[in-house]
Amino acid sequence: MQQTFFAIGHFLEATFRVLASMGWMPVTAISLLMGFGLIYWLVLQGKYNRKAHSDGTLI
Repeated sequence: MQQTFFAIGHFLEATFRVLASMGWMPVTAISLLMGFGLIYWLVLQGKYNRKAHSDGTLI
């Protein structure tokens, strides 16, 4: 059981070491992805609102 937890710990330590060596790149990439996703979602929501307004089903 102890070996399993140590293996998980070593894996997480190596993963965080790689992330730390990348600097701000992962943070920037995730932020850009979330920003583009938000813009895409808002464009789709506008389209659905216009369709609902024209169908008379807008709440």
